[in-house]
Amino acid sequence: MNFPTVRVQEGAASILVPELAKSELEHIDRARSRAPVFYNPRMRLNRDSAILALRAYRMRSSRPAIGCEPFCGTGVRGIRLALEVEGVERVVLGDMNQSAVELASKNVVLNGVSGIVTVRLMEANLLLSLHARPYQRFDYIDIDPYGSPAPFFDAGVRACRRGGLIALTATDMAPLCGVNPRACLRKYGGYPLRTEYSRELAIRLVTGALVIIAARHEVSVRPVFSYADNHYVRLYAILERGASESNRSLADMGYVLHCFECSNREGVPSTSVLESVGCEVCGSKMRAAGPLWIGELAEEAFCGDMLEISERSEASSNRRLMNIISLVNDEIGFPLGFYNIDDLCSKLGMSSIAKERFFQALRDAGFRVVETHIDRRGFRTDAKISDLEQLMMKIG
Repeated sequence: MNFPTVRVQEGAASILVPELAKSELEHIDRARSRAPVFYNPRMRLNRDSAILALRAYRMRSSRPAIGCEPFCGTGVRGIRLALEVEGVERVVLGDMNQSAVELASKNVVLNGVSGIVTVRLMEANLLLSLHARPYQRFDYIDIDPYGSPAPFFDAGVRACRRGGLIALTATDMAPLCGVNPRACLRKYGGYPLRTEYSRELAIRLVTGALVIIAARHEVSVRPVFSYADNHYVRLYAILERGASESNRSLADMGYVLHCFECSNREGVPSTSVLESVGCEVCGSKMRAAGPLWIGELAEEAFCGDMLEISERSEASSNRRLMNIISLVNDEIGFPLGFYNIDDLCSKLGMSSIAKERFFQALRDAGFRVVETHIDRRGFRTDAKISDLEQLMMKIG
């Protein structure tokens, strides 16, 4: 390697990363993007979640696990999987960057996991396709590219064994959140909307695209944990093989209808409604997002296992991640599409109100309400938009 490095500690791994040389006027993210091998310490929460998710998955499996990370960079994620997840038999890392492969290989030796972790200089789809045959597939695949993971869905599904766990990261939030809807349609086959819950729709669009591609191979997708944080969304899903299973996944595909006049929203399974449906609250024409996933985005048992594992382990403890998992767990069972208190108050022409006070008013009126992990001023409830406005006017 012909570039300087420094050693950093992340979890149980001690790794070498490129030493950044930046001017005083240069943003740190720009300096990282210019480094010969990319390493972002701000994505540690993402990697911590991978450790917990694979541990939770391993609690339900008696066989040794074989994992793959086709965009390995410094190799930190794969090395941590080998060091921190009991029962990991082998981890295959890949990257097209020669410097990344050299640095990851050095880090593998540095952490004493050469017998478990192998590093290959190979394009991601090719690496995954080489493991698409029965008895050569992976138990866990982590697809975390720069930008959209969509080009790797097909190879990822084929390389994941029956009952395996696949993890996806999408950082192309502009298309997914409706800034560039045509790009979203190209990449994910669905149409986004710019709403206060756009990042939730982003998760659903990514999940829906995976469901559609998996169904072509008669593979079902069952989300067990997902979240949005900073500049990305993250999904963990169990893949099962079989036509009947994939049909059940497709049953949870649909559209989100949103009324931009009164903020009413609903998820519908039918593909025949689209732009012709009128809002049941105010009669205005509703706009559609999708097709996308309208089912649950997490499983209570899986989230519970992740929380339990974290409480027993210092190596994977991340308090912000624990808070995200707890909130995601609380959101299970609520209608899709959360609300933002400030947006609702602004729409009604009133000053913003305290979240706790409004929550109590909702509960006193017999409605359920929880915070959302995506927005500090956001909430999910089973109340209709008309109920929310009446309560706000009453206590505002």
